Amino acid sequence: MTESKLPDFPEEDARGIGYHVAQTALGSADIVLPGAGYALQQIVGHLVGEPLAKRREEWFRLVGQAILDLQGTVEEFDPSSLSENEEFVSCVYEATHLAMKTHREFKRQALKNAIVNTALGFSLDETLRGRFISCIDRYSDAHIRVLSVLSNPRGYERCLTSARSMFAGSQSTVIRAEITNQEMSEEVFANVLQDLSQDRFIDGSLSGMMTGGESMLTKRTTETGDRFLKFVSNPID
Repeated sequence: MTESKLPDFPEEDARGIGYHVAQTALGSADIVLPGAGYALQQIVGHLVGEPLAKRREEWFRLVGQAILDLQGTVEEFDPSSLSENEEFVSCVYEATHLAMKTHREFKRQALKNAIVNTALGFSLDETLRGRFISCIDRYSDAHIRVLSVLSNPRGYERCLTSARSMFAGSQSTVIRAEITNQEMSEEVFANVLQDLSQDRFIDGSLSGMMTGGESMLTKRTTETGDRFLKFVSNPID
């Protein structure tokens, strides 16, 4: 019913959805130094407190707008029930703390997507959710990029072209046709693969020799890797 719909996201109203879904996650960003002189307090407030407050405000706005977007695109989605969803509240709490730590846009988007997916009912065991949140903290955008390609090599035209041109070779060659050296050095690529393998998000080595183009297009992500990708991806996209 329209009565349960939230109003457009306000810019300055503390009662806005961005405030409500994340207010309990962080206290005020104001910095108070007991016993400090006025000049020192002003310097710290200006150089530390204000940037943190701005980052917090931008994060709340990002989360709030995402919830409003769900309301407008997902039928029967009722944001008014989210405050009673303990898994959602926990996800917001964990994601907000990480969002305040980083200036990396891809991390903030991944954290926002984790909140959105949880709001839509993507449920995870508490241990697995904590592990996924930790991976967002540790990973670079290169990790997400490689994991995405390995989840569906057939979905990338350059991988298909490379595989069809080879009778024998390694799957690494096919993946590198999409993720070129200009985009990612060999050292970074190797380190990313090591991290994804240690986290059990991918299965097997990409360097082994294969015959036949079809085998070089084999999906490499595990079930856990697929769930992580879903957790950090925009469900609307």
